[in-house]
Amino acid sequence: MTAILVLATFAVFLLIDYLRSKQPAVQRAEAVEAKTASILRLQPVVVGGFEVRNNLRYHPGHTWALGESPNFVRVGLDDFGARLIGKMSEVLMPKRGQWVRQGQKFVTIIRDGTKVELVSPIEGEVWNINEAVLRDPELLGCDPYGEGWLG
Repeated sequence: MTAILVLATFAVFLLIDYLRSKQPAVQRAEAVEAKTASILRLQPVVVGGFEVRNNLRYHPGHTWALGESPNFVRVGLDDFGARLIGKMSEVLMPKRGQWVRQGQKFVTIIRDGTKVELVSPIEGEVWNINEAVLRDPELLGCDPYGEGWLG
């Protein structure tokens, strides 16, 4: 009988400790996460002199992907790639409806007669292309994460 009473006492203490420690820890974690998120939104992230956005997924081929919905992803050239290429004279993009695989060459940038091939950061069907970049390739270098998106 004494053993049962000791076990019940331990169970009650463990339950009380669990209930008391659970609530403040969750609240503190949420507060820290909200504070960190607000700081990240307010301050641009610059690494080694290059802009890096936290909401993008980067590919080693200097392209990025941004999930806009479960079925649509916007892709583009990262800041490092844009600066590396420099002044662009022409951009050749895939056609709408074309299927591209991750790592496959999908965009060609021409600079002074030299071609630079960009690889796709994702696999899927090209749904849309940025006509503004086709008309003005410099837009890709000036604003690679905004108006300079590719497809």
